[in-house]
Amino acid sequence: MIREIGQVVFNREIAKHFFEAEIIAPLISSKCKPGQFINILPSSHWKNVMRRPMSISFQDDEKIRIIYKIVGEGTQLIGNWKVGEPVDLIGPLGNYWKGWEGYFPILMGGGVGIAPILNLHYYLNSQNINHVLIMGARTKAEHFLQPSQNENIFLTTDDGSIGVKGWITNALNEFPFDPLKSKIFTCGPPLMMEAIRKLALDKKIECDLALERLMACGFGICQGCTVEKTNNEKGTHSYRSKFALACIDGPIFSSSELVTC
Repeated sequence: MIREIGQVVFNREIAKHFFEAEIIAPLISSKCKPGQFINILPSSHWKNVMRRPMSISFQDDEKIRIIYKIVGEGTQLIGNWKVGEPVDLIGPLGNYWKGWEGYFPILMGGGVGIAPILNLHYYLNSQNINHVLIMGARTKAEHFLQPSQNENIFLTTDDGSIGVKGWITNALNEFPFDPLKSKIFTCGPPLMMEAIRKLALDKKIECDLALERLMACGFGICQGCTVEKTNNEKGTHSYRSKFALACIDGPIFSSSELVTC
């Protein structure tokens, strides 16, 4: 874990209610892996104790990007970042995506949960690993990707204004895949991921989920990101065998580990 003062390269709106910021942060960028996150001090004048967690959506040799929506005081301050502004960061935090070897990866993301999915998408592309990317949104205005069957990119919308209409899981009917030879990697709103978790268990598809929790401290002190796990141990169990912390045990868990998303 590194504390680094980054510098804003750009901060722009990329779709309705969705924003993207790029930050020069070579120390964190060189260490992080797809699926990990950072904790951000939204402003040097931030008076609250806890930072704001953000998944990394892109990284190269010296820069990282985040995707966010303005939903409160912290993200409002992030939305006001100017080019060249210093940003206080801690990271990389949490575990990371892995275990795609021997599987056909199916990447599914919705809302700002698309961020760690995109970073995995870029990584798999860099390794020439064939995979599918599915992004879900409520309407066309919230999409910033372009659908492309040639590139295995599929979009869904609740209202059918672009791509497949309805739940993100409906897009699984758009391409052939073998459930026993495929693995889902997903992040997004809890209801979306719970539907994917149940589908994966029902169809016996391997599935890893990056949970969206308020991982305020980022290293297990505040206990604000508790996750209930399935308990397969016999006899009595400890608190830590029954409950995990998304910030240090996750944010990525397998579908079989979780009671619910």
